[in-house]
Amino acid sequence: MSEATQHEKDLQAIEEFRMFDDTFMSAVFDEQTAETELLLRVVLGRDDIQVETSEAQFYLSNIYGHEAKLDILARDCQGKAYNVEVQRVLSGASVQRARFNGAMVDVTLLKKGEPHQNLPDRYTIFITEDDMFGKGLPAYHACNTIAELENAPLGDGGYIVYVNGQYRNTDTPIGKLMHDFFCVNADEILYPLLKDRVKYLKETEGGRNEMCQIMENRINEEKIDMAKRAIASGKYSLEAIADIVDLPLAFVQELARPKTA
Repeated sequence: MSEATQHEKDLQAIEEFRMFDDTFMSAVFDEQTAETELLLRVVLGRDDIQVETSEAQFYLSNIYGHEAKLDILARDCQGKAYNVEVQRVLSGASVQRARFNGAMVDVTLLKKGEPHQNLPDRYTIFITEDDMFGKGLPAYHACNTIAELENAPLGDGGYIVYVNGQYRNTDTPIGKLMHDFFCVNADEILYPLLKDRVKYLKETEGGRNEMCQIMENRINEEKIDMAKRAIASGKYSLEAIADIVDLPLAFVQELARPKTA
């Protein structure tokens, strides 16, 4: 496929993107503190959140093997952390994944030597296209509780929230937000801040160029992930892997080289 043909396909894909599409969601919120702040304030029903940083597709490594790639990792002015995941398939939003992501974020929040009591609050938020728990509520909030104390909150600072993407009552903040997440046309978006951001990415040359670069980067990341899995399986030669995933052989050889401390 020629570069011109691929570019035209990318532009067509951009036209159809919604914020519920992982690639586009990343572009809307990556390094966009105001947009991320709006998202968190609506989901958590608070107007005191002041976001200082927002990063999309944030990787957290684990020395024991399994890493986490977070859709959005944000921090506020108090050091509290917010991991937001947008999931179209409910299996990708399991409570076990929420637990794992929360644990991975937690280990980044405390500096060496700090007492555990200094661990800031951490929110793990899943926005799911379907209703995770099937009760028709706009959101479901979970925190650890003490059974013997009438389920009083444990107060460990760890929170999990599931947002129901099917909730569309636009008389409510979450209903408006979920409406906006499903919009293809920027002019139909209700929150002006999100409307402007989507319009920029879809309707300006600069925004479309950003999107094309993000899409190219995502394809390359997927190729590298496929190559790593194939190398780990031990079933294929490095030459075969390079051919299958369309990466230079020298690059695949470098991926396969044992890492030294």
